[in-house]
Amino acid sequence: MQWEQGAELFLDALSSDKPTPGGGAAAAMAGAMGCALLLMAIGTTLKRKNTPESHKVLLKQWQEKLSSYQKELKGLMQKDAQAYASYLAAYRLPADDSSRKGALQQALLTATNVPAEIASHCQAVFKKIDDLEPLIAPVILSDVHCACHLLKSGLACGIENIRINLKGITDINQVAKLQLLLKSLEKGEENGSNPA
Repeated sequence: MQWEQGAELFLDALSSDKPTPGGGAAAAMAGAMGCALLLMAIGTTLKRKNTPESHKVLLKQWQEKLSSYQKELKGLMQKDAQAYASYLAAYRLPADDSSRKGALQQALLTATNVPAEIASHCQAVFKKIDDLEPLIAPVILSDVHCACHLLKSGLACGIENIRINLKGITDINQVAKLQLLLKSLEKGEENGSNPA
């Protein structure tokens, strides 16, 4: 099957000794997989004859939102790799290069903002699963619960990337802004939906 080849390629890249893809890409993939499972659960529920019309209207709205989140998360996998590549390029500049310090800080900030975006997307979907679950056919609720775990993993991994990068950022305004976001994400991690 084609999907197996794609999964194998990603896993091989993730397990290689190259710096990318890494934790950020894995976080985005987990979030995208969570969205994909929710989309599958919605699609299956929409096909069922006993699904109420009122539910179908809401499920189609969910489809649109989740497709958008999934697309964003897929794009963030590549952005995360690019952000880290930029950081490595800045790090490899000669120590006496006057642009090195600024380039490192800019690259580090980008490498922090990308996982912050990943975590924020995962949190946004994760927090709303309780609203979606009653609309889903009971026969496929296990996939909704699996999606919940994947989104929570994407959120947690994004948080880890923010924490590690935050230590190297010297701009106090950016640090303060990122710390506020981190607290919000951590709170969401603790209080989000939990599968039955």
